[in-house]
Amino acid sequence: MFLAILFYSITSRRKNDESKLASMQKKAVIESRGSVSYIRELRQLPPGVRRFFMSEPFLGAAFGLFQLLFNLHMLAYGVTEVEIGTILAAGTLMMAAAAVPAGLTADRIGRKPVLVTGLLLITAGHAAAAFGTTLAAFMGAQLLISVGMAMMVSTEIPLLYNYCRNPRQQTQTYNLMFALFTMFIGLGTLAGGYLPALFGEGGGAGYQQTMLVMAACTAVTAVSRMFLPAETREKQQGWGWSSIASQRPSRNTMKYIGFSLIAGAAHGLLIPYYNVILAFRFEWTDTMIAWLLTGTGVIASLTAFAAPVLLDKWGVRKVSVVLLIQAVLTTFLLATLLPLAVFLLFFLFRHGSFLTFVNVIEGKAMEATKDSQRSLHASLRMIGRNLGTAAGSYAAGFLLAAQAYGSIFLWTAVLIAASGIYFYWVMLPSLEDDLSLSSAERFNQGEKRK
Repeated sequence: MFLAILFYSITSRRKNDESKLASMQKKAVIESRGSVSYIRELRQLPPGVRRFFMSEPFLGAAFGLFQLLFNLHMLAYGVTEVEIGTILAAGTLMMAAAAVPAGLTADRIGRKPVLVTGLLLITAGHAAAAFGTTLAAFMGAQLLISVGMAMMVSTEIPLLYNYCRNPRQQTQTYNLMFALFTMFIGLGTLAGGYLPALFGEGGGAGYQQTMLVMAACTAVTAVSRMFLPAETREKQQGWGWSSIASQRPSRNTMKYIGFSLIAGAAHGLLIPYYNVILAFRFEWTDTMIAWLLTGTGVIASLTAFAAPVLLDKWGVRKVSVVLLIQAVLTTFLLATLLPLAVFLLFFLFRHGSFLTFVNVIEGKAMEATKDSQRSLHASLRMIGRNLGTAAGSYAAGFLLAAQAYGSIFLWTAVLIAASGIYFYWVMLPSLEDDLSLSSAERFNQGEKRK
């Protein structure tokens, strides 16, 4: 009897060990095929998403050229630094003012027409900036661009999510769009360092031909998106005050906007001044700075591209923890005195981890929002982010004036940590409740609430 029990226990243990080994081998095979499966899934994204992405490189390149050359173009025609600050501030206010009307209009006439109109306005603004020679012309160009940006940002993510068939595709789409846009912003910035020399521009002559290339890239994007598929949802009716008042944001939406406000302040305190900090701290040339910023864009794109795979494996809680710790730690270390090689390494990975941290959370927040409120959510998020960015940029001006370059990194680390605390204490419980619902349940709930 004892021998029978012993024999049974040994054989049972062997079978269990063999079963565990087979399970581990199967898991290893699945994980080894994960990257192949992910690429295959990206190829199977809906036609509307694929058409959208075909023009995203042109838009990214245009924005890369714009962020490098617009200020230089205005300086070439005698616009002062104070006047440039006034133009940019007016553009930020205009974008915030146009955001909610753009979202409400999209709910009534459709997101695609508003998106295309916004891109056409940006194209007109880029062309006006290229031909402009006076303060009034540059102000008008910036206001056109700002209104177009408000219309574009209020509609592009909700439209893409409408094309997707399930939440998994929405996550993949959001991060892939960010990856493409960020990479081509970097490449556009790099091209902006070489195209003026090719056209024989620069200095007091301005950058007209190079900026016309920028306008042409935006025009290609606008024309391409005219051929996007129509939305599969009913448009809301009515334009009266009662109809507008009925579109009040939900409590969860306002929680998500709070995160964007804090993250926007962390963005505005540091990212717009990368070139200034590098130029004065290390006495780098414009070409060296352009190459480094291109590198940060590539790293951020690769991080965003990998984000959906990490979200599938670990979930939003674990992924956000890893990205938050990396962003806070690297930003804090950049505030210290480091050897140049170590500084550059941390600088590259800080940018990608911070941007991907913000985009993972904001993408999941948009996914958790019902379709009828996504345009409003996108509009309010842009307002919150712009207000935060404006406050951060304003504060950074005093730190730069005092040449406190290390303090900028230190305070940015504090703000990133604050955004993480806000996310885990305020946002995450509501977000996880919404995301835990199945895609079918969320769809049915959305249909009932419409």
